[in-house]
Amino acid sequence: MEFDDEKYCNFALLEKRQGQKIVLGLVNTQSDELEDKEVLLKRPEEANKHVDPKQICIATQYVFASTEAGNLISEEGQWRKLDLVHELVKSLNA
Repeated sequence: MEFDDEKYCNFALLEKRQGQKIVLGLVNTQSDELEDKEVLLKRPEEANKHVDPKQICIATQYVFASTEAGNLISEEGQWRKLDLVHELVKSLNA
């Protein structure tokens, strides 16, 4: 489930996926702008109200495009995004 904003993401829909792994695409990879970690950590908490927390996985929203026509994100920005995903997972498992 990709999460762009409150308007388009309804975690109640996850209730239909009991027992399945659910990947929350929280980190946007279309630009170098880094999201606020504390804001992102609230989203899995909301999802946990609808499914077992053991079902939840965290990922980026989109793949990193590697062509000229792809997303406007630098290599350094891509690494920062992956580091953010890693930090989120560590925080959620602490």
